[in-house]
Amino acid sequence: MASGVHVQIETSDVTDCPVSSLSETCAIESVQVSPCPTSETSGVIGEVTVDHSEDTETKPQSVDKVFDNGSTSVYRYTQDSACPCTRVPSHGCPVRDIKADSGRLVLSFIASDLETLRTVISDLQSCCADVTVRRLTRSGESDEERSLLVVDRSEFTDRQYEVLETAHKMGYFDSPKNAKSEAVADELGISVPTFVEHLSVAQTKLLDQILSV
Repeated sequence: MASGVHVQIETSDVTDCPVSSLSETCAIESVQVSPCPTSETSGVIGEVTVDHSEDTETKPQSVDKVFDNGSTSVYRYTQDSACPCTRVPSHGCPVRDIKADSGRLVLSFIASDLETLRTVISDLQSCCADVTVRRLTRSGESDEERSLLVVDRSEFTDRQYEVLETAHKMGYFDSPKNAKSEAVADELGISVPTFVEHLSVAQTKLLDQILSV
């Protein structure tokens, strides 16, 4: 049986990403990304379709408008720097779908195995302040066949577990988010960088347990 893992990951606070930048000022309808045919690196070429009804004049300098029919515009970009659009494919995992809203990216891809998935997540954490696994399905699983996962609570410090639990209760992991980092950090009485640090460690520990089964 194939060992592939179908993953949906959300990232935020992404630096130097045209799609993320566009989504901060525009309503994104769709994103398509392909390997850059002339690049000697792991660069990509992408096209972003924008809804004109909610469009503004602010655009990243790294995108070019290639189509406009009055109601929508299509912007094209090439990217070879460290952002999710390039980092995920560099691990041999073509991006199947990208959604963007208010600077957040949601990417879907298939990792060949769990070790590859761990490597991708670790790589994304090095360029994104926040990386959240929203959905994970292993090859051969159906809704009826999914295994019961037991998480060892003792692996977390009290603070890490409190951060994870509070973020979940406030809807931080919902789509769209019902609470931003600032709101959760305020509820916990800590700074946003401290919240992000605790959450990152807690999520890593959680994923280590889930992906090791």
